[in-house]
Amino acid sequence: MPKDVPETLLHGLLPELAAAISEAAAADLQEIRLRVGRPVRLTLAAGEQTLPLVWTVDLQQRQLMRLLDNSVYAFEEQLKQGFITLPGGHRVGLIGEAWYDEGRLGGFRDICSLNVRVAREVIGAAAPFWPWVISRGRVLRTLLAAPPGVGKTTLLRDMVRQLSDGAAGIAPLNIGVADERMELGAVCGGEPQLDLGSRTDIISACDKARAVAILLRSMGPQLVVTDEIGSAADAQALSDALNAGVGVLASAHAASYGELLARPHLGELAAAGFFERVIFPVRRGGGVFPGAVYDGQGVRLL
Repeated sequence: MPKDVPETLLHGLLPELAAAISEAAAADLQEIRLRVGRPVRLTLAAGEQTLPLVWTVDLQQRQLMRLLDNSVYAFEEQLKQGFITLPGGHRVGLIGEAWYDEGRLGGFRDICSLNVRVAREVIGAAAPFWPWVISRGRVLRTLLAAPPGVGKTTLLRDMVRQLSDGAAGIAPLNIGVADERMELGAVCGGEPQLDLGSRTDIISACDKARAVAILLRSMGPQLVVTDEIGSAADAQALSDALNAGVGVLASAHAASYGELLARPHLGELAAAGFFERVIFPVRRGGGVFPGAVYDGQGVRLL
């Protein structure tokens, strides 16, 4: 079995699958795509790799039950959302035939696709960004924008960890995280699987707007953090945080500033100067660094 796959994930993989993943692929493994009737495909930092293993219905059923530790009930609420979070913070997306209960999505049956996303913490990833994010002893309202796969979530996680424990010359902050997709802190069994610092409070699997409102009301954060914003409700939640005197750090999908401005709701926030910094991270030399950086007026700084 490849030693570079995190032990917390390796335990959940079928032996047939683990044996098919080479040591070279394991070193930078990001996703494992399991589609019934199709070859297994890996998403690596360097691109996609197809394995000589065709995924079958039997493999899919056995793999799913192994990931669920043979207890569907324990993951019932997560399954309704189309994902489960594993020890170690790894996240498994799943789809199949949807079924409904009184008009509401009840979950999926006959699962045809699994997407296993490997959680890796990159300690110190935020360091190159602090000159753009912190000014005069405070965290600027910042949006990290990039296409999928660049590493926004990993970067955001390290920013939260450092700011919670004290970073870049500022005092530690009490931080509230709205972790709707359970990817930032990946709480499992009541305990965060990924380090978000010692002064961070996390609401998981709750829509961002409701989570931000609860955090503001109950935890008194100095900074609110959330991943993948975009809806009108998300935009309103961030505005509510600002009106409460709380800082904001968020991420969103956008490949350029023009594309960001074209997005409904999110573009309106940016055009109105809500974000004091809009940063487009890029992968370079095996790490993630600031690419383009804009101020609140849309002036490019980098």
